[in-house]
Amino acid sequence: MSNSRVRPAMAVLGLVIWGLVGCGQTGMMEAMGKVREQMLRGNNAAALGVLREARKNKAFKEQDRVMFWMEEGMLLFLTRDYQKSTDVMEKCEQRTKELYTKSISKGIKAAFTSDAATDYKGESYENILLNVFKAMSFLAMKKPDAAMVEARKINEKLAWYNTIYKGKNTYNQDAFAHWLTGVLYEMEGSLDDARISYVKAYKTYNGPFAANYGMGAPSYLKEDIVRVATRNNSMEAIAEIRNQLGPDLGKTAQLVGSKGELIVFHLNGEGPSKTDYFVTCTFRSVAAWRCDGEPGGEFIRKTTLTIAPKADVVKVAFPRLITRQPHNRQVFIAAGDQRTLTEKAYPLNAIAQKALRDKAGLIFKDAVIRGITKFLTAKAAGAIGKQVGGGLFGALAKIGTSVAMQATEEADKRAWTTLPAEINIGRVWLEPGEHTVYLALPDGRVALPKVKIEAGKRVFLAMRTLP
Repeated sequence: MSNSRVRPAMAVLGLVIWGLVGCGQTGMMEAMGKVREQMLRGNNAAALGVLREARKNKAFKEQDRVMFWMEEGMLLFLTRDYQKSTDVMEKCEQRTKELYTKSISKGIKAAFTSDAATDYKGESYENILLNVFKAMSFLAMKKPDAAMVEARKINEKLAWYNTIYKGKNTYNQDAFAHWLTGVLYEMEGSLDDARISYVKAYKTYNGPFAANYGMGAPSYLKEDIVRVATRNNSMEAIAEIRNQLGPDLGKTAQLVGSKGELIVFHLNGEGPSKTDYFVTCTFRSVAAWRCDGEPGGEFIRKTTLTIAPKADVVKVAFPRLITRQPHNRQVFIAAGDQRTLTEKAYPLNAIAQKALRDKAGLIFKDAVIRGITKFLTAKAAGAIGKQVGGGLFGALAKIGTSVAMQATEEADKRAWTTLPAEINIGRVWLEPGEHTVYLALPDGRVALPKVKIEAGKRVFLAMRTLP
């Protein structure tokens, strides 16, 4: 190849590679760190301001739109701007649907940088939680019909994901969604449909959720099943249900006419985030490689790596999930002389861990191939440089390209980090009238907005506690 042809090729290659170095996630991660600081101080409005300012300053790139909208929608939810929150989350949901058509150009870009160069379409559980929080927002705005639309979408989406992942995804049923659908059916008076949804929730909690996430059905679910059966005068169903679930259930059926129920969604703790986890790999070709770590156990199982003579070595980044246990483990809802313990209803941390493990093998393989591709590109740059300017120039070209490639080696760390670690439910039946409600925590109590209770109706509140 003549110098006149090689030099422009080398220049173009250099511009492309160094241009990709600027595609990292540093600005985004720093911005989310500042958002977290404000949230830990209890200032969600300031956190929202930090997030939006970061976007103006290009910390979030075009491919990060879904992640940005997830964070923005949650912060709007936490500031009780429910209409704007649902608008943002709806926009986000529509975008995730579009992103199942791959972008070829961004796919090529990802081969030289990381998966973060591609459009983020969210984890499956994150996309489900868009509907969960939209449903909560509609309930806060006293729009149960709109909340029902969102609840129904959840199980439809899960069936769709199950088709896409060919049944290999652990998270393919949602007990919390079944329970919420049951609540909404009960509110509209469709008592038989409510009973069916409650039973599905009970079976899913004690089946897949118990097996995969280590939690069974909340204690209140048995009462829900018997209450709606009693209210529907399903005598045969009542006898069978009480025989299975317990004889002393159904007492709340007598309260519906005279009292109202307060249901509190306690958003407890900090949700999962991601960081880099590096492994070392040795290879002779893209098809023949070994690494000192591989998917297994809770995350990566370390293995012994022997580097053969004349083999090449690269470092590869893999996303590792960071989960934090909520500080508040025993939380009560207190109103007047009523006091009830909240119970875990949605184990988000555990679901996120399983979701990453389900696709760990595919992510790992793609990451290794990406690392090898970068290394081979650096070698090619050195070869071209040698032709253009001799051995020294070739060595410098190889080193420069290798440095650039290593600078772009990072895992896709995008995640909906403003989510809670878990969603807990607290329920209390109250006399009609206005009530002051508190979350009673181990180290004090937090006042919730006052609620107006009406007989036979439900009121919903959401409350976040950190850390």
